[in-house]
Parts: sequence; C-alpha cells; structure tokens
Amino acid sequence: MELDLGADLSCEDDDGLNCALLSKAVHPERVKPGAVLRAGADRSWSWARVVAVDEDGQVHFQQIRGAEAATSGHLASAS
Repeated sequence: MELDLGADLSCEDDDGLNCALLSKAVHPERVKPGAVLRAGADRSWSWARVVAVDEDGQVHFQQIRGAEAATSGHLASAS
C-alpha cells in the first residue's frame, strides 16, 4: 500500500496534533484541511484527517480510526 503523506507518527505539535512536511506528500495538492489520508511509514501508518497546512509547509493532522476514514467523503488516495 502506498502512503499519501510520509510522517513520523510520534511527532506532535504544541496542540497534540501530529505533524509532517508537505514535501513528504505524494500529491501535495490533495493535502488540505478536512482531507483524509494515509500518513506514516511503511511499518507504522494510520488514517489521518488534515487539520491545517501552514504557509511554511507543515501539515497538522490527527489520527483517526479506519471506520471514520471509510465514511469520509474526503479521501485523498495516493493511487
């Protein structure tokens, strides 16, 4: 499975959200607030909902359950 956003899932911002760099996205144009995507690394990944994208290219997201991702109409798929 291909990830949408490469991220270290142990990295958190001051608000407790996960964060990653937009440059690590397969399709950066799809990474916007509300988008649901697969974030992480090959061995450790999670469904995630994008909360914000900063002007400097930092993506803030929260991990969500697969059931929530499946019901979202905002999936950004890497394929």
